[in-house]
Amino acid sequence: MVSYDMQTIGLINLFEKITRAGVKDCFIMESTLIFVVNQGDIGKAVGKGGSNIQKLTRIMKKQVKIIQFDSNPSKFTLNLLFPLKPAEIKQDDDKIIIKAKDISEKGKIFGREKTNLKRMQEIISKYFPVKLMVE
Repeated sequence: MVSYDMQTIGLINLFEKITRAGVKDCFIMESTLIFVVNQGDIGKAVGKGGSNIQKLTRIMKKQVKIIQFDSNPSKFTLNLLFPLKPAEIKQDDDKIIIKAKDISEKGKIFGREKTNLKRMQEIISKYFPVKLMVE
């Protein structure tokens, strides 16, 4: 069972009230709030022309990222990577291998000092027992 502090509960309630989308989870990472929404709720969560994201960013005074949950680990990884579109994502037992199109995309996936990859690994590990690898 996952336990949340009062701040996280408040953020989830505010998010659900504004977007009318079901939240599966919320991650607070430095200056970014990452909300994982239920499958099929991404349209509601983002809003027309991204209006809900803009409203939430203004109210919460932090960057807001919304990720749609998927029960398939490969598809969920693709949702985590959005707006990047890697050449290929394949699942191999307890590993998900991300093949980047070029060196530039690979750098964006890793992030400075692998921060992006570590964040994605932390989020995906909460739902699936897999390790992310980049080629």
